[in-house]
Amino acid sequence: MNERTEPGWYEQIAGFTLSTLGKASDCVRLGFERGFDSGEMMDAIYADRASGRWLIGPLVDRIYLDQPGCRGLRARKNLVLATLEGLIARQRSAGRGPVIVDVAAGPATYLVELLAKDRGDDITALARDRDPRALERGQRLAVDAGVADRLRYEQGDALDEESLLGLDPPPSIVIASGFYELLLDESVIARSMAIARRMLSRGDPLVFTTQVAHPQVAMMAVVPAHDGRPWIIRNRPLATIEAMARAAGFGEVASEMEPVGIFAVSVAR
Repeated sequence: MNERTEPGWYEQIAGFTLSTLGKASDCVRLGFERGFDSGEMMDAIYADRASGRWLIGPLVDRIYLDQPGCRGLRARKNLVLATLEGLIARQRSAGRGPVIVDVAAGPATYLVELLAKDRGDDITALARDRDPRALERGQRLAVDAGVADRLRYEQGDALDEESLLGLDPPPSIVIASGFYELLLDESVIARSMAIARRMLSRGDPLVFTTQVAHPQVAMMAVVPAHDGRPWIIRNRPLATIEAMARAAGFGEVASEMEPVGIFAVSVAR
């Protein structure tokens, strides 16, 4: 069955409703102000607390937060965390101190949570992103959680091969969480994977996420992304993205779907 990606009359009406009445919802208003794909919006979705203006605001907020995409994002974060915990345990059992690098981290909320739970002083993490606002917000979260000594924030481009290959110490785990879903050009994804392969020692993992089966792709196109343009996104077959990882030089790729069935978390070695 062909996937419908262009907004129809239903999506246009729903988009108009969101841009007017929907702004009573704190989440929806944030989406129009900062972008529905922004780090601030992701944090609001992860928090899953309905709020808003007047009596209708919290109700609209709850409806939004209960949409399949929002539930999938929360489930994706949980699966990423569980995956990282397993990889960290594996490296520790081999006598290694894990060094994590997220190449397009935003505020890296999940890394803050990971390090707040794991108090081991043998693990360090670097969150890189181009957006200084996201990095500043992440730094505040890290300080508040007491993990700023192990989680460092740095402005940088996810495709800046020279700076990524020059990291010291080099990573033992590279992450691209919520990054490839935003990219329509698969050559950019392939380039990112190739850089990650060169960053890692043979057998060390790249963890990445993929949007496989979002049911509201046409609806997303009527709301703005962080750059003010329509939020255009598409589903990508898991076999396609796994094949891209193998083409980048990873010999083994294993994927798991989160329970909502929208996102996959893959580990390539």
